[in-house]
Amino acid sequence: MALHKSPASMLTESLAESLESAKFCIEYKKNDKSKWGKFATGGCLGYPGAILLFSIVDSIGSYFRKDASFKIQIDGKPTSIKSDGWEHFKILNSDYFGQNLPEEFIKKLYSKFRSFLTHNHVLGKETYLMPSNELNLPFLKQKNQKGDEIYFVSLKELCELCDKAVIKFLAKIDEIVPNSRQGKDFK
Repeated sequence: MALHKSPASMLTESLAESLESAKFCIEYKKNDKSKWGKFATGGCLGYPGAILLFSIVDSIGSYFRKDASFKIQIDGKPTSIKSDGWEHFKILNSDYFGQNLPEEFIKKLYSKFRSFLTHNHVLGKETYLMPSNELNLPFLKQKNQKGDEIYFVSLKELCELCDKAVIKFLAKIDEIVPNSRQGKDFK
């Protein structure tokens, strides 16, 4: 952690730290029974890893809030990030993350994963984290036997997605951040 005179400089370090911490969480194996008890199943540190990864998505999206010139395709229509909250997750459909998610799915990711996990340390109903998946997709939606929608986030794939997005974002950081609301309000 260093001292910074600009938000772009600080963001360059903080995004790299968050990404590295998320990678550590995803690669870590909970095998020590004295530490993890019944949760010593060889799984990863999924909850903190997901918090960090969704924080990266939220952060990158926030730098485009109220930038009417930055357009994202959602449900076949161009839109922009108009406010905070779930709207920051529209960034998932941008060139930074390269997804093509419907608006309702984006809202579910934000509410059932980002918000619940960050504020309550639990996932929303019918949501699951998994270390990785054979389809190599970060986000999956299926129906259970009752016909209810269930949502999955695959941590390895989300981490890879965030890694690519951070690289693209950092390549343009000196033009994006100073023109953003956060950059203009930095004191």
